[in-house]
Amino acid sequence: SKQKIIFLVNKNFFYLFKNYKHVDNIWKYSGGYINLFSIIIRCRIEKIHTIFLFHSNGPEDIFISLLSGAKNILKSTENIHHEHKALFLNSINIKEKHNIEKKIDLIKYFKPKIIDTTMTISDCFYQQEPIDFPATSQKIIGIQLGAQDTYKIWPVDNVINLSQKLLNLNYFLVFFGATKFESQMMEKIENVIESSSILNLNCKTKIDELPAIIRGLDLLITNDTGILHLAIAMKVKSLSLFGPTSSKEYGAYQDQELHHSIQKDGFFVNNRPKKQRTQDGMKLITVDEVFSKIEEII
Repeated sequence: SKQKIIFLVNKNFFYLFKNYKHVDNIWKYSGGYINLFSIIIRCRIEKIHTIFLFHSNGPEDIFISLLSGAKNILKSTENIHHEHKALFLNSINIKEKHNIEKKIDLIKYFKPKIIDTTMTISDCFYQQEPIDFPATSQKIIGIQLGAQDTYKIWPVDNVINLSQKLLNLNYFLVFFGATKFESQMMEKIENVIESSSILNLNCKTKIDELPAIIRGLDLLITNDTGILHLAIAMKVKSLSLFGPTSSKEYGAYQDQELHHSIQKDGFFVNNRPKKQRTQDGMKLITVDEVFSKIEEII
């Protein structure tokens, strides 16, 4: 019988994979016991044979997998507690390698004939026209303000200084963000800078609007966060900033000529629990080196 592939995707990203040609079905994931049990029931109805946990947080992922009836469970992380390792078909991967390679390692258990690591989203997004910004003659630079964790975010004072330098050279700036923290950053920026060459899209876009907007950029500047991977999928130039996380693990894996990164040794902040980590690792990246890198890329 034909193998069937089902994606379980966080509800926030679901629309990027609607009608995705590489899978047979997509299920939305959201937290809460009712939704968890609903997924378990669907897994049992579908008679799921193998579960790949490519990107997931415990303990919900293990809870769903164990009750799903699946014969094989493979989990992509080096953070498996050793008492849990017997639950998984794969061995624990502790090598420092790119995150995509860690996921491919799981697929290799089934000896695939073709391995394609090209990052893509649904075809409809590639058929859309890029957004036409009001800046006709200016180079357009997108700036992603935040990240999932504060310690991965380049400080707002640096963003302000960089923005002023870029505006002085007649660049058009588009700001992205989706959280309260990013709104506070944007407020600080707008208190200091007033310019018709700024477009504030913070908290003003839906996820399925982002691909066309990103395609309209000449360059995206971003922290280590999801919009970087969207730029990679859309083949739009990026400059990503890494301090406490590794660009070799989480940076671009394809089209190296399009994607650039600045990596600092900011890993010392990881010695504390996540909520206590500071932006000191990201502060090691200076405004001047980001500005120089932008000039070099563009």
